[in-house]
Amino acid sequence: MKDFFESVSFKTKNIFAISFLIILTFVVAYITAIYLSSAVNSSKIFKILIFSEAFVILLMSKMMHKLIKSDSSYSGVISINKDEISDGSMIFNTISEGIIVTDNKGRIRSINQGLCRILGIEENQIISKNVYSLLSELNYNDASKALLLMVIESLETQKEYRQKEEMFVINAEPRYLAVSTYMLRSKNKNTIGVLAVVHDFTQRKMLEEHLMHVEKLATAGQMAAELAHEIRNPICSVKGLVQLMCKQHSLEGSKYYEIITNEINRISALTQGFLTLTQKRHVFVKTCITGIIEEIIPLLESNLEGKKIHIEVDAQKEIPFVNADRDSIRQVITNIVQNGIDALQENGRMNISIWYDQFNELVKMEFKDNGSGIKPEYLDKIFEPFFTTKENGTGLGLAISRRIIEAHYGKLFAFNNSESGATFVIELPALINYDTDNNKVS
Repeated sequence: MKDFFESVSFKTKNIFAISFLIILTFVVAYITAIYLSSAVNSSKIFKILIFSEAFVILLMSKMMHKLIKSDSSYSGVISINKDEISDGSMIFNTISEGIIVTDNKGRIRSINQGLCRILGIEENQIISKNVYSLLSELNYNDASKALLLMVIESLETQKEYRQKEEMFVINAEPRYLAVSTYMLRSKNKNTIGVLAVVHDFTQRKMLEEHLMHVEKLATAGQMAAELAHEIRNPICSVKGLVQLMCKQHSLEGSKYYEIITNEINRISALTQGFLTLTQKRHVFVKTCITGIIEEIIPLLESNLEGKKIHIEVDAQKEIPFVNADRDSIRQVITNIVQNGIDALQENGRMNISIWYDQFNELVKMEFKDNGSGIKPEYLDKIFEPFFTTKENGTGLGLAISRRIIEAHYGKLFAFNNSESGATFVIELPALINYDTDNNKVS
């Protein structure tokens, strides 16, 4: 009997007590009614009955208060548990790893959104289904089937996997996945299911491959620089000997002499381009961009030799200095302007604009021509090494130019104009603390 009362909940005990008090209240009220209707007239007995009834009512109200309070607390516990369950479900579906849980018969009990995202499947496709039956279906990708096979093997052999890595193609894209399986066991050590975790390490793998590629390019670049350096000296010797032989035999101006000289000059340009492309050191000084352009344009115009090509420079006043390697920036500007001139026909025009973008703190240069423009399919390739559309071009000019600008923490890009021609833009960080009156950085 004692065990029975201990097993009864607090709420049930209170209900029994209140029921007993209600019955007792009715009994007291009945006795009071009899007393009032009888001939007995004792004020003492009447007072005792009234006091007893009031005591019973007070006791019953306290019991009701406790019951309501306990019920409120109980509801609070239920609410907390629901919140905890909700939070757990949220965490389960928020984590990036994919998770699948099966029972010991292979029936899929739960999967999270991470798994659906990684494998490119919907939850309703596999939830509550058996892994054995799913394996025979043909509408699942290789990654999904590999996961099912690992779950089945773990169920049958009780073997757990740790970070088994494989590459799969999902939605026409390579994906690198690592799968781990864990046996779910009861308190009695009996297997009750399998939990599998799928980790997508595609980004890490791609980064590793990119770094390896960069290292290979760096090694190849170093070898190319050494090779170019070794080739340059013999080429200079060959060029000198050819010139000497032609003078001795009066061959200057002959067809073969011009071919040999042009090819030697082309090889020299290539080797110099290699050396410039792999060069890393720059001497940065306070530089006035407008001054460089004012030096370059007259020299380039002198080589036009009567061509009807006009170059116009529009420079904003009081442009800040930039921190730059003056010779390198001069090389970039010369290359871009010369490329623009080469693309122009008679009556061609190039407009060079220089201004200060105060919002972004950049000195910008825009080289706009009205030539034939750049083929759309070439826009992404013109800055790649050895890409050229010129018959005798090396394809290194723009590649070197972009490398130089990027070494100055700037940008070099191009686009076609809406009407005709193309525009090249150079952006360089400005030295914003400067004295425009004295041309000094403050």
